[in-house]
Amino acid sequence: MEGHLYTRGKSKVWYLRYDVPSADGKRNQRNVRIGKMTKSEAEAKKRDLLRKIDDGIWTEDAKGVTVETYFESWLDTQRNYLAANTHERYESLLRLHVTPLIGSLRLTKVQPEHIRGVYQTAHDKGLSGRSCLHIHRVLHTAFNHAVRVDRVVKENPLQRVKAPRPSEYEVATMSPDKVRLLVQIAKGTRLEVPVALAAVTGLRRGELLALRWTNVDLERGSLFVAEALEQTRTSGVRFKAPKSKSSRRFIPLAPEAVEMLRAHRDAQDEAKQRAPFYADNDLVFCNPDGQPWPPDTFTVQFAELAKNVGMKGFRFHDLRHAFASLTLADGRPIKEVQLLMGHSTANTTLSVYARAVEGLGRAAVNGLARSILSTQG
Repeated sequence: MEGHLYTRGKSKVWYLRYDVPSADGKRNQRNVRIGKMTKSEAEAKKRDLLRKIDDGIWTEDAKGVTVETYFESWLDTQRNYLAANTHERYESLLRLHVTPLIGSLRLTKVQPEHIRGVYQTAHDKGLSGRSCLHIHRVLHTAFNHAVRVDRVVKENPLQRVKAPRPSEYEVATMSPDKVRLLVQIAKGTRLEVPVALAAVTGLRRGELLALRWTNVDLERGSLFVAEALEQTRTSGVRFKAPKSKSSRRFIPLAPEAVEMLRAHRDAQDEAKQRAPFYADNDLVFCNPDGQPWPPDTFTVQFAELAKNVGMKGFRFHDLRHAFASLTLADGRPIKEVQLLMGHSTANTTLSVYARAVEGLGRAAVNGLARSILSTQG
């Protein structure tokens, strides 16, 4: 069997990557942590491991693999299958909340009580129920891989652990006046048009910053969400597919939004002519030189803007929440709002914006009761 060595980061810890043949002919790649040693020592360890794999005794030998070692290898195999932000989130959850507690345990010795201890410690440190649930999901996925793919454990201990219950997520209500104030205060700044467009479309930050003019139809008054912009520690700023299949969607534009975008495009064209260098990426919102506007920079600039009008802590994503809540409060059907938001199901819309829907329903039953039960004079 063939395999090759590689290292990660500056620690000079050696790993072995090799392919395991499967019955269906598909490539099944495995990664094994060898340890911190010289290259010649790693080469010797590699030969020994490959011999054991060929002799069919590696599975038994793998019972000595620790939780930390296995998770490092598992994360490495998932790098090409997960979005960069998701991969970083998984790595962070495991590094901060799992390996400090059970990382030295042998993978085959992990019991439900160890997992429950991880959740309790995370909760005691102040993590929300939702964050604890995220830890549960990462662990469940990793152990499923250990059982079904690598076959180094016989049972997923997460199957005997009750998932943490997330606290009810409640979106803070925001009045049209507050949204209007935010849009007004952004006038004359780089944030003017993106803030206004987000307020009337519900676009996510990444969707807004990846929007290209080829996907904006000013004649018909619509835009199409085709991609998103993300920023991670490992990959930097890059374009990617939208969050989900349902996130690829058409969004109608009001006449006022169309005129605003026309004026923005004209101003952008003039700026291109004056710029000594301009990388034309066809982006609606970008840096002055045409390069993508880094999402983290955008977030910092927006936070400063919100702070200036006494809305410290108000996130750009809260504009999206405001769009959904105000649209529902205006009487628009759940299904319509679901499609505008790019949610996969109406249940998602209902669960997040239950308060807005409750208020709408109360107004409806109150009106009906007045018409039927009012005393006739």
